[in-house]
Amino acid sequence: MDLFNKPFSRLNTSCYKWDYLREEAGKTLIPFTTADSDYPTAPEIIAALKERVEHGAFGYSYLDQEYYEILGRWTAERYGYEIKPEWVLATTGVVSSLMFSVLALTDENAKILIYTPVYNLFYDVVKRSGRRLVESKLLLEDGKYRINFRETEEILKDGVDMIIFCSPHNPVGRVWTREETETLLAMADKYGTLFVSDEIHCDLLLGGSRFTSAGKYFREHENIILVFAPSKTFNLAGLHLANMVVPNALHRKRLRDFIGGFYIGPDLLAVVACKAAYGKCAYWVDLQNEHLTEQYAHLVSFFRERIPEAQIAPLEGTYLAWVDFRFLGMSSEELNAGLADYGVRFNRGDLYGSDYDGFLRINLACSRDQLARGLWALANFVNDKG
Repeated sequence: MDLFNKPFSRLNTSCYKWDYLREEAGKTLIPFTTADSDYPTAPEIIAALKERVEHGAFGYSYLDQEYYEILGRWTAERYGYEIKPEWVLATTGVVSSLMFSVLALTDENAKILIYTPVYNLFYDVVKRSGRRLVESKLLLEDGKYRINFRETEEILKDGVDMIIFCSPHNPVGRVWTREETETLLAMADKYGTLFVSDEIHCDLLLGGSRFTSAGKYFREHENIILVFAPSKTFNLAGLHLANMVVPNALHRKRLRDFIGGFYIGPDLLAVVACKAAYGKCAYWVDLQNEHLTEQYAHLVSFFRERIPEAQIAPLEGTYLAWVDFRFLGMSSEELNAGLADYGVRFNRGDLYGSDYDGFLRINLACSRDQLARGLWALANFVNDKG
């Protein structure tokens, strides 16, 4: 795992979670926050970017046939579904794509369903678009989060225009099973609900988890829109590129017309990086998943020994551990304020839903040494508060 455990610093690189946090806090804290990784991307990506930069010209570019062929091979070989080049709309990001979907395909009074707790910008997209937010709280059964299908059917029966689905789920770490995915898609189909699947974390699979993409059901369900990106997997978020896959011709035309009015598209270096990532770096993804699996196992072992009161949601996908610290009787804000004195920062649970104050989200995409320092800071904090 030397690729992921070498000494590496992101300080003084305008890094949001390191440099911005340092400015905000007035000191350097070790951040386990923003969902990007604290190790370099795959060497093939770096080499491809260097080669393109050394060429020296950065004029207008376009997405060539090779781009679509590389995407198609990646999804077919790893996730078992095929995409046609004409289905793909390249955008500047997954969240942008979610907003485009909401604005282009629903009316102002539309109701949008999300499953909570969930990535905080899901709330933001619905509220900023002026649509009506509908929440279904994930059920916690035997320590594992599950979809409340009975409630979902009642909500859809009452009228919902779109589901925005997080798969794998951030922050609870679920990789939804084939049965769960099929059940939800069948319900969406039954009630004519658009299904937008955010699959940005689809490559990040721990402990042998198997991912079921909504793309496997393009033939059976005409209202699926799928969005994925290399940004989380390969630490490329700053390059701004995502791919929308829209098989339905009417939906695709409405989206293309809407997005076209903004005259935006992915940066040419983002395209170079995406081609290298999906074309040459499957081995690197597999190695990273081994590293993340070991990171999670270390976290579980450490908590079992040092902080047994904390409840960790089983992490099947993403690199984001979801931990319940409510036994301390402190809000997420109080937790983070106190932990800053111990030199660390985590994401507050209440960002992902008002019912999750007292939770923390912990980013494991770092070296073992960095994770160990963060866990010891947590343990010392909890011990002192106890």
